[in-house]
Amino acid sequence: MLDNISNRPGTYLLIFYSAQSSSVSVGRLGSLELDTGYYYYIGSAFGPGGVRARVRHHHAISTKPHWHLDYLRPSLCLREVCYSIDALRYEHEWASILHDDMHMPVPFPGFGASDCPCSSHFFYTSLRLEPLSLFNALKMNNKNTNLTILDQI
Repeated sequence: MLDNISNRPGTYLLIFYSAQSSSVSVGRLGSLELDTGYYYYIGSAFGPGGVRARVRHHHAISTKPHWHLDYLRPSLCLREVCYSIDALRYEHEWASILHDDMHMPVPFPGFGASDCPCSSHFFYTSLRLEPLSLFNALKMNNKNTNLTILDQI
């Protein structure tokens, strides 16, 4: 399924599920508490391999964590991927949609957004959002027609 994702640059949203609460050590951030529920991580992929390479990286469990998400990944199951193939970065707009419009809580302020003014690029909800409602929210608030969602990861 991941082979169907484009290797061109773009923005992605990963939807994870945590089946149980756990405490995870995240480098200099220290110990973070994951609750049971769904976690939404937004990122951009403008380097070699584009969106496909970045999603593959986050799909795997890293033995040498690089990004904050790499530390949490062993405790999270990747369920869905939503991505946009576009030269424009949508991560800040999508973060605003999840936080401001959809009222998703930020479990760890600054997580995944250390290089931007967003409150976070990582959000939480105890209940699963229907992929179509998430897709429509992201698509309605931008002009991108290249939005794709995979719900069979």
